[in-house]
Amino acid sequence: MIGGYSVHPVRGIGDVRPGDDLAKLITEAAPWLVDGDILVVTSKIVSKAEGNLVDVPQAGPEREAARERVLREQTARPVATRGHTRIVQTHHGFVLASAGIDASNVDRSQLVLLPIDPDRSARELRTVMRERYGLDVAVIISDTMGRPWRNGLTDVALGCAGIPPLRDHRGETDPYGNELHITQMAIVDELAAAAELVKGKVDRVPVAVVRGLITASADGPGAVETLVRDAAHDLFSMGTAEAIALGREQAAENHAAS
Repeated sequence: MIGGYSVHPVRGIGDVRPGDDLAKLITEAAPWLVDGDILVVTSKIVSKAEGNLVDVPQAGPEREAARERVLREQTARPVATRGHTRIVQTHHGFVLASAGIDASNVDRSQLVLLPIDPDRSARELRTVMRERYGLDVAVIISDTMGRPWRNGLTDVALGCAGIPPLRDHRGETDPYGNELHITQMAIVDELAAAAELVKGKVDRVPVAVVRGLITASADGPGAVETLVRDAAHDLFSMGTAEAIALGREQAAENHAAS
């Protein structure tokens, strides 16, 4: 780490379609890339390039029925429901609204799904950038999520390569001599959020470059493996209905025991 960094938008990529070569599109739009840069790539263009799209009717109840079907397929576990809003856990392990299914910035006859394996997508893009263009860059695949107990959205990392997902401070001491026991900073999430400030949601800038903060490193564990908290350590792993049912069950057991 050094004392500062800069974030640069990559403009001119244009609409991405299935089969498009993301490495080619990015290097043509950003010929100024250098070793050590961090590419923060919106997951939507990764999904589009990989063809992770589904066809749906353009309007009417048929469209809603098709979207419901897709949501069920992408859901590993429902977490919470309020009105039309569904918070679910995807098969990746992410907890987010509507399983990350997106109908914006895509033809109305299609829905965009999350990349099947965002860490693999990041590794493949990093490999192509290195082997074809001689650029040693790190890659973060990002998407937008809400946050429990806070209004507003922020971008987070779905996948990464060439950069450690966490900065682990455990075992270090603070300036007052206190040992840190739980402090692990989600570096790739912080970078994804910083990059979104120059990408925006309506400006058609799906890639940003972070420069000067950290240099690319050998590939290690990805974002999914590192950042998705397993159920054994998740204090909020149950959905609302599950928590209520468990509470009633435990209350009944306690009543019976008394």
